Amino acid sequence: MMLLRSIRSLLLSVILTIMLSATVMFSTTFSSVQAATAASQVATQPQIQPQIVAMNRAEAVTKNLEGKAQEAIGNVTGDRQDQLMGKAKQAESQARHIVEDVKDQAQLKGRAKAVAKDIEGKAQEAIGNVTGDRQDQLVGRVKQAESRDRNIVEDVKDKLQDLFN
Repeated sequence: MMLLRSIRSLLLSVILTIMLSATVMFSTTFSSVQAATAASQVATQPQIQPQIVAMNRAEAVTKNLEGKAQEAIGNVTGDRQDQLMGKAKQAESQARHIVEDVKDQAQLKGRAKAVAKDIEGKAQEAIGNVTGDRQDQLVGRVKQAESRDRNIVEDVKDKLQDLFN
């Protein structure tokens, strides 16, 4: 029993260290994303909104990491409650991401969506480059391509409006 407690404490320390490192990495990434966003923000949107969105996303990512850590500890120790609580935290994280996605889609129009998608893609590609995750790199590039396509659609809309005005 003492051995299991020692292993659990060691795993908890390792996982918390990993979570702290990930939080520092995400906060650095979010800081650089916010710096890039500041130059391209639409004047009609309040300055505080992107910070709140970034904080909500960061909380969701942190909750996901916390859930994965707790589930892993439960798997190692055989504690069913830790496993279930970890899965519940991961589900909560997914729900938070869905809420933020819905907010993003409801609030942004046209070019703003393109800018947001481009920034999101650049951030995801940067995270993929830092972590070496090829999937994040590719998904980031795809989002940037979606942004370019959306800008082309907005250009066509603008030209059609000019023709009819």
